[in-house]
Amino acid sequence: MLKRYLLAPGPTPVPPEVLLAMARPMFHHRAPEFDKVFAEVRDGLKWLYQTKNNVLMLAASGTGGMEGSVSNFLSPGDKALTINGGKFGERWTKLCKTFGADVTEIKVEWGYAV
Repeated sequence: MLKRYLLAPGPTPVPPEVLLAMARPMFHHRAPEFDKVFAEVRDGLKWLYQTKNNVLMLAASGTGGMEGSVSNFLSPGDKALTINGGKFGERWTKLCKTFGADVTEIKVEWGYAV
C-alpha cells in the first residue's frame, strides 16, 4: 500500500491510533486525569530535549508562541534582528515592531538560505 505524505503545515494525515485516541471522551483540565497526562507529556518533553529543567507548554497557535517569546524577551527599544524569507519571517518582524523593538530586517527571497 502506498503511504502518502503531505509535507505542508496542514492539514496532515492522522494515524488511525491517533484518531481513535481523539474519539475518547474528554476530561476537564482540573480533573486528576489531566494532571496525569500533563505530567507524562512534560516528562516526555524533558526526555526529548535531554533536560532536567522545566519545559513550557503553550496552549496556543504558533503565532501565540511567537508573541509570547517576543513579549517576554524584548523590551521597547531593544535591538532585534529578523530574517524575512516568507510569512513567518514577516510575522517575526511585525511582532517585534509591535512590541517596540528596534528591528533590523534581513529580507531574502523565499527558498534561499541566509
